Amino acid sequence: MVALTDHRHGNIAASRLFVAILLPETLKSRLAGLNVDFPDLKWAAPESMHLTLRFIGQTPQELIEPVRQSLRCVGGKAFRLTVAGLGLFQQQGGGILWAGLQEKTALCELKRRVDDSLRSGAGLDLEDRSFSPHFTLSRLRKPASQELKNLVQTKAAEGFGEFSVAAFTLFRSFLRPTEAIHEPVETYPLAGEH
Repeated sequence: MVALTDHRHGNIAASRLFVAILLPETLKSRLAGLNVDFPDLKWAAPESMHLTLRFIGQTPQELIEPVRQSLRCVGGKAFRLTVAGLGLFQQQGGGILWAGLQEKTALCELKRRVDDSLRSGAGLDLEDRSFSPHFTLSRLRKPASQELKNLVQTKAAEGFGEFSVAAFTLFRSFLRPTEAIHEPVETYPLAGEH
């Protein structure tokens, strides 16, 4: 059980929650090693690399247990994902450098089941957004240069390996001035190996 007491104020605090899939260490290392090709970028810490299925956001204390219980009902079978290709999400004043995925049908089905369960089991009013599954490698603090765009383009089809998705995890996130700290709350296994 995660302690939800806000020690700064001595009261029970809301939690910033999200549901994600973790990468195995071998793939984290492989993606972390790409930073040598991007020396001017601040790279994400390997331990924080994850694939977000659903960002829930600030969640009141009384909804934490319903969220956990609803995620226990998601179920489904384990499946494999291939991490391949780099891309850029460009935003005003910055952007995100990401690693992508191939063959996402089973992943999208898992995301749908997670969303449905959170809506029906925990009563959450979740925003419908297009799902663009990716692993964040770097958050850009300024618009991408043409040189960076060209470098990303050269790696747009590069493969980084595959892994078995045998579980997903509910995380609590703490925002710090330099980074976000992700604390696992509960992990939910999927059935068997795909």
